[in-house]
Amino acid sequence: MIAILKRTLGISFLISLVGCGVRGPLYLPNVPPAPIPPAESEPKGKLYPPQSPAATNPTSAKQ
Repeated sequence: MIAILKRTLGISFLISLVGCGVRGPLYLPNVPPAPIPPAESEPKGKLYPPQSPAATNPTSAKQ
C-alpha cells in the first residue's frame, strides 16, 4: 500500500512539474514606475471643467 502511495505521489509530482506551462528561464517582469503625484491638490468644491450657467440652472433654460 505504501509503495503504491509513493509511486502515485512521485508520478503526480513529475506531472505537475512538466505541466506548469512555464518554459525557459524565470525572470522578473518589468514593472513601470508609479506616477508622480501632483504638486498641488485639486481645489474642493469646484467643478472642472467649469459648467456653463445654463447647465447649472435648469429652470432658466425652460423659460
